[in-house]
Amino acid sequence: MKTHVDPLLLALDALDGPVHFFVRDDDAGWDDTRLAALLDVTAATGTPIDLAVIPAALTDGLAQRLLQRRRCQPLGLHQHGWSHTNHETEGRKCEFGPGRPAAARLHDIAQGARRLHEALGADFEPFFTPPWNRCADDVPGQLRRMGFVALSRCAGAPAQQALPELPVHTDWCRQWREAVGAREDASTRIAAGLARHVRAGASVGLMLHHAAMADDELALLGQLLRRWAAHPHARWQPMHALIPKAPR
Repeated sequence: MKTHVDPLLLALDALDGPVHFFVRDDDAGWDDTRLAALLDVTAATGTPIDLAVIPAALTDGLAQRLLQRRRCQPLGLHQHGWSHTNHETEGRKCEFGPGRPAAARLHDIAQGARRLHEALGADFEPFFTPPWNRCADDVPGQLRRMGFVALSRCAGAPAQQALPELPVHTDWCRQWREAVGAREDASTRIAAGLARHVRAGASVGLMLHHAAMADDELALLGQLLRRWAAHPHARWQPMHALIPKAPR
């Protein structure tokens, strides 16, 4: 029988210190049933998870369910744009891109923050994840002036000095699709994506999109989280515990 080799565990074996991991799930407000299924998985594994919440899509009912969940599982809640709407007429999709006036972007960020404050109260954490993980260059400065304390995009996003940044490094859904297309083992591909970024003392982010994840993906996620959490060098933490010091 062929023995399964997990690239992430091998990478962790090679280190002499811990690596900090976090899980960020995008688009809370869409497909509440799939979101609940994902949260059941992370609760069962004891894994902290942070939700990027779409303010315009957040219903009062979902808000109450998320607040109840926070009382019994490690769950962070932060802002994911305003309505997850693409406003660019050409090029890559973006809700807060250069194709909109700065005042319009600021208005949407502010009304999104108000909605989350109203629905979630003190449980709303002032982090910002822009839809599609991109935004215009002046947005981080706007966010800082509005009281946000961290920004989360993809690793490799343009450098900025306004806010501490917690980037995600591996997109679960993309890795899954590519593995299926190449007829490869999805768990190996996903683990390899994370393994490329581990180094002692670093933070590594795993991005999920619950609305696109079928039951077999959630089952695999649970298996992997249990496996990875058992390694002595793996530290799975909420995003608020990993915010780096503000840039100078």
